[in-house]
Amino acid sequence: MSKVFIERTFSYTCTSRNLCIELLEKIDEDLSLDVELFAEFKHNKLIFRVIGFEPAVESAMKRIRDYINQFLMLKTLNPKNGISAEQLAKVIRKTIPLDVLAEVLKRQGIANVTLRGAMIYADTDLETIQMYAQRIAKAMEKVSNMRYSHNLKKLIITAITLYNVDVHEILDVLSENNVISDEMELKVPWQEALNYIEEKVLITQ
Repeated sequence: MSKVFIERTFSYTCTSRNLCIELLEKIDEDLSLDVELFAEFKHNKLIFRVIGFEPAVESAMKRIRDYINQFLMLKTLNPKNGISAEQLAKVIRKTIPLDVLAEVLKRQGIANVTLRGAMIYADTDLETIQMYAQRIAKAMEKVSNMRYSHNLKKLIITAITLYNVDVHEILDVLSENNVISDEMELKVPWQEALNYIEEKVLITQ
C-alpha cells in the first residue's frame, strides 16, 4: 500500500505578537517532526502548514497542538497561587514527591513554602520550581533501585539535590549520629535527619 503525501493547515489565535514569536521559537527548539513545517503570523494568528506523508502529518499536528496547550498552561502557572503535583508532572515529565520539593525550597531560602494536599505554594517563580524539581527527578533516578525505606529514600534524594553528596557519605553521617537503625530505618523524621547532613556539609566546606 503506497503512502499518501498530503498538506494540512491549521491556525492558532495569539493574544499578542510576542507570544506568537516565543511560541514559534519554542516549537522550533523542542519539537523534532518528520514533516515539513511552515508557519506565518497573519492578523494575530499563527498559520501552520504541515506537509508530509499522511500518518506523519496527523501525528505532527497532534504533537503541535498538545505542545501549544502545554505552553499556554505553563504561562498561567504561578507558584504563589499554587501548583499541583499533576501540573508539575506535566512541566518536568516526571512525578516527584512534593514534600521533598518543599524541603529543598525551604533550605534554599525561599519564603512561604507551604503544602496543602496535592498543592505546593512558594514565593518564587516557575523557573526556580522547575529547576529544583528537575534536580530532584535526577536524584530519584540514582536511588530508584535501592532497597531503602520510603523515608530514607526521601532523605537521600533531598541531600543529593541540595548538597550533591554520595549515598555512602549520607549513611555514614546518619550512623555517626545514631539516627539510623541496623535495619536501615530512620529513628527520627527524615527532615530532622537532614540537619545532620547539612551540618556535616557546612563543616567540611
